[in-house]
Amino acid sequence: MLKVLGIDPGTTSFDLCLLEDREVKYEESLPSVAVAQWPEEIAQKCLDLKPDVLVAPSGYGLPNRRLGQLSRQELFETTLVREGESIPVLEGMKKLFAILKEAGTDAIFLPGVIQLPTVPRWRKFNKIDMGTADKMCIGALSVEMTASAKGGYSHVNHIVVELGGGYNCVMTIKEGKIVNGIGGTLFPGPGYRNAGAMDGEVAYLLGAFEKGLLFEGGAGYLAGIENLDIAAFNSEKYPDAFNSFIEGILLAVCSQRSLLPSLEVYISGQLSKYPNIYNPIMKRLEELGYVVKPLPLLSQGSKAAAQGYAVVGNGLSGGVYKPLVRHMMIDKASGSVLDYIYWKLP
Repeated sequence: MLKVLGIDPGTTSFDLCLLEDREVKYEESLPSVAVAQWPEEIAQKCLDLKPDVLVAPSGYGLPNRRLGQLSRQELFETTLVREGESIPVLEGMKKLFAILKEAGTDAIFLPGVIQLPTVPRWRKFNKIDMGTADKMCIGALSVEMTASAKGGYSHVNHIVVELGGGYNCVMTIKEGKIVNGIGGTLFPGPGYRNAGAMDGEVAYLLGAFEKGLLFEGGAGYLAGIENLDIAAFNSEKYPDAFNSFIEGILLAVCSQRSLLPSLEVYISGQLSKYPNIYNPIMKRLEELGYVVKPLPLLSQGSKAAAQGYAVVGNGLSGGVYKPLVRHMMIDKASGSVLDYIYWKLP
């Protein structure tokens, strides 16, 4: 039996999911600060599980690369943090990679949405974040978990909404393939921490734009409380911030009607566990004619992204999910996340 360990480095939690074929054998959710503060302990935990394949946190995405193959440029493209800047969690990930590489671990990196051949080239222009690798894996999990009820992968047509602890994302699944994605830094409204799509004039006036700004300006900040408790976030206490958050999700979902006639929506992510957030989104979407459900999971002890990492890693390694990976053409992903930018980057 193939043992595959999926690792999801979320904004607020760091999740592990170990699959033996289709069975979850181990899962754990740790605070994200753990990887920043104790990368050695996290690496040892991963090694102690003795996976046949370890699916590494892949950031913006690499096209099915092995840890030992990575160039310095490719490692940069997983985080896109310029030299001289430091984000603690991302620095912890780099240390984690170094430890795993030194241990000779067979770690693989996965593509982001923009690297999939199922997304038409014209939808990629001047974009990077159409959905990071973890979001792509959530899309893959959504296809796997709904295909049997639909009669096969090619009959799966829906939208996935991921409400992460920092960023939101919407993906469009047509005939069992991801055909579009709106990542957190492109999103038409704020995530919980991230501001979403930024007016170009604002970016210009900010001048020297540091990576840390992409972790600010979201709904919690707009409410006036930097570390606002998610359970306390509602329209009664914080009407402007809450409505901005909710309407951004509605705009993202409804915009996909131009690409997909399906009204089926699956909601995933840390914030979807909170009724004060999930219920208003469901109500507003249902008023627009959508059928809204929570995304089915393999188990409840880890996030969808970690499970998706393990599922896709299994498929790429010739395991039981190989038909899924081949149908979605994840095995055909290619290129760099920077390939579609008009301007010459420094």
